[in-house]
Amino acid sequence: MDELEFLKKDWKRQEADLPKVSGDAIYKMIHKRSSSLMKWILYVSIFEFILWTVINVLTINNKTWESLRKIHLFEFEIISVLLQYIVLGFFIFIFYKNYKEVQTTDSTRHLMNRILKVRRTVNFYVAYNLILMFVVGLIVFFAMLYFDPEFEKIMITADDGSQSIPLGFIALFIGGLLLLVFMLWLFYKLLYGILLKRLKRNYKELNKLELRD
Repeated sequence: MDELEFLKKDWKRQEADLPKVSGDAIYKMIHKRSSSLMKWILYVSIFEFILWTVINVLTINNKTWESLRKIHLFEFEIISVLLQYIVLGFFIFIFYKNYKEVQTTDSTRHLMNRILKVRRTVNFYVAYNLILMFVVGLIVFFAMLYFDPEFEKIMITADDGSQSIPLGFIALFIGGLLLLVFMLWLFYKLLYGILLKRLKRNYKELNKLELRD
């Protein structure tokens, strides 16, 4: 049994007129836990920044740049990578700010609001990245389809000479793209999901504590 659960159960066993463990002691324990969780969210975001940097260094080379130029996505790739770092850097700053602010929080209601804000920020960040990955995937797909000569082999030519893309091929690509988005969601679930779940539990405990007061 962890320390917070012990304090809560001990508090419930005591008489109302002679509490051995006060609500303030429980609040301090929840506050300490929440501060630690927000610190870990900050650390995870920094780890993610380093991880994407390593991936970009390992995957982007002269051959990659030439392939991007061939399908007219050279400038797009530069802008998307820069945007990725700007957005991630912005969220790292927000996570750091939330962590520093929660350390000086001295009221139950303020701490509850801070927890809600952190959860919303993380969820928005994850949703943004999932949507961005899907949109970028579609852009790259259609750019390759129209500008990469290799893709001409899969085009269907009608009797009037017009060409079209096989629906099965489009469905296969979108299915694969959705699978990649799902895998990225699992990655974020692993990185942030446990921390957010614990923050949610802290929020519920704070809500119970406020109702008792």
